[in-house]
Amino acid sequence: MTLMKKRIIIVVIVAIAGVILGRLALRAFLNLMVGGSLFGGNFL
Repeated sequence: MTLMKKRIIIVVIVAIAGVILGRLALRAFLNLMVGGSLFGGNFL
Protein backbone atom coordinates (compact mmCIF):
# COMPACT_ATOMS: atom_id res chain seq x y z
CA MET A 1 0.00 0.00 0.00
CA THR A 2 1.40 3.35 -0.95
CA LEU A 3 1.85 6.28 1.38
CA MET A 4 -0.91 8.20 -0.39
CA LYS A 5 -3.46 5.41 0.18
CA LYS A 6 -2.52 5.21 3.87
CA ARG A 7 -2.88 8.97 4.20
CA ILE A 8 -6.33 8.94 2.55
CA ILE A 9 -7.53 6.09 4.79
CA ILE A 10 -6.33 7.92 7.92
CA VAL A 11 -8.07 11.14 6.83
CA VAL A 12 -11.33 9.27 6.20
CA ILE A 13 -11.19 7.58 9.62
CA VAL A 14 -10.47 10.89 11.38
CA ALA A 15 -13.31 12.60 9.48
CA ILE A 16 -15.82 9.89 10.44
CA ALA A 17 -14.74 10.04 14.10
CA GLY A 18 -15.04 13.83 14.04
CA VAL A 19 -18.57 13.71 12.62
CA ILE A 20 -19.68 11.16 15.22
CA LEU A 21 -18.15 13.09 18.13
CA GLY A 22 -19.53 16.37 16.82
CA ARG A 23 -23.06 14.99 16.60
CA LEU A 24 -22.79 13.54 20.12
CA ALA A 25 -21.53 16.87 21.49
CA LEU A 26 -24.39 18.71 19.78
CA ARG A 27 -26.94 16.27 21.22
CA ALA A 28 -25.45 16.68 24.70
CA PHE A 29 -25.61 20.47 24.42
CA LEU A 30 -29.21 20.46 23.18
CA ASN A 31 -30.23 18.04 25.92
CA LEU A 32 -28.69 20.34 28.51
CA MET A 33 -30.61 23.27 27.04
CA VAL A 34 -34.00 21.50 27.11
CA GLY A 35 -33.35 19.58 30.33
CA GLY A 36 -33.57 16.06 28.94
CA SER A 37 -31.36 13.08 29.64
CA LEU A 38 -28.73 12.24 27.05
CA PHE A 39 -29.40 8.51 26.65
CA GLY A 40 -33.18 8.46 26.71
CA GLY A 41 -33.96 7.16 30.18
CA ASN A 42 -34.50 8.80 33.53
CA PHE A 43 -31.52 7.62 35.56
CA LEU A 44 -32.21 9.59 38.74
